[in-house]
Amino acid sequence: GQVDNKGLVTPRRFLRVLSDGPAKPFENGSGRIDLAEAIADPENPLTARVYVNRVWGLFFGQPLSSTPSNFGLLGAEPTHPDLLDDLATRFVASGWSTKWLVREIVNSATYRQSAHADRPTREADPENQWLTRMNRKRVTVEMWRDAILHVAGTLEPTGGASLELNDPNNFKRTVYARVSRLSLNPMLMQFDYPDANVHQAERAATITPTQKLYTLNDPFVLAQAEAFAERLRQSSTLVSPMIEKAYRWCLFRSPTDEEMELSREFLIGASEFPDENRLKQFAHALLISNEALYID
Repeated sequence: GQVDNKGLVTPRRFLRVLSDGPAKPFENGSGRIDLAEAIADPENPLTARVYVNRVWGLFFGQPLSSTPSNFGLLGAEPTHPDLLDDLATRFVASGWSTKWLVREIVNSATYRQSAHADRPTREADPENQWLTRMNRKRVTVEMWRDAILHVAGTLEPTGGASLELNDPNNFKRTVYARVSRLSLNPMLMQFDYPDANVHQAERAATITPTQKLYTLNDPFVLAQAEAFAERLRQSSTLVSPMIEKAYRWCLFRSPTDEEMELSREFLIGASEFPDENRLKQFAHALLISNEALYID
């Protein structure tokens, strides 16, 4: 504890506990390149396992090991250890290709399951630990904002410099948004964007009244609802095809007979053509519906 009582200088090297034998000292410059190579060494199984576990969690709503930042003795054992080892090994063999890993996951029969399951299935696996069905999950705020822009027809696909989300001319994907560590954007904050100042293994998924109030009143959402309504208006002069396209573009399905009847009644009432304000409200309702926020 005495700052003046210094011991021997310890050479820069990788962690001994993660090394097979004595840790090899770092010799190149600051040691950052050596550290990166040691982390991504094919002989280091931890990096691939942690990465695969996190990617799996993004697609399935829960990782194979429920403690993605703790693979030590105090961490939770994976529910499917052989699967995790197999994916990690083949991930390294693919050249650490994230595209390969994503294709391997999304082309699987497990991923293509529905979140809807019969009662015996739910009773046999209530926590869905054995992946008998897909987990219903809410899309992240970035995905939801990008989807709104895409459906409204205003999405700017190019990248470039980061912009403030409050900028009314920002139609780029949310990944290009500026994230302040001092004052997080209200949209990101409302929908559980992680604190950029601390480590966070997983995102929370809270449900609060202010989230719906935000979607009902936010200028960005209202502007995109208006753009969506204009896109529908230009797509057809007939109400039924307009409703069909609205459901297809926003919810990726056709409306049910009841939804079609209710939508027609709301849009045209006693007239033959859709009311402009009601079309905006209709588009707004679809954009902020629960079905648009969740994946089944």
